[in-house]
Amino acid sequence: MAKQDAQAIEWLKSSYLQTAKDDIALDRKLSVMLFGRDIQYVLLMHIGALDSIMLPDLLDLFKKEGFDFVSLEEAEKDPAYQSDPDEALLHGGTFLEQLTEARGLRYPPHADRPMDKLDAICK
Repeated sequence: MAKQDAQAIEWLKSSYLQTAKDDIALDRKLSVMLFGRDIQYVLLMHIGALDSIMLPDLLDLFKKEGFDFVSLEEAEKDPAYQSDPDEALLHGGTFLEQLTEARGLRYPPHADRPMDKLDAICK
């Protein structure tokens, strides 16, 4: 954003939503693999400049994907959150990714995050 690189900003916007969609699909697969069902999910965001711009589109994506928003207290009533992965991931990760790693399970097929291009743009 600081560089005012319009082409990179447009790629970031489209990549942001595609990556969110891919992550939704992966977490749903992991949820079924780990718990045999779709759990109540918790959305944790670290808001930066792009996140604040993309938030309305991200919330629309969640709605299109069939998510309903509930309080954290309500979501945490899901028995899945009785599990403690006790697994810190080097580059962070979702609760479900932490559980997958902690249990030594293989990930189902999924799209890779575009980290190389992101790293190149953000230098």
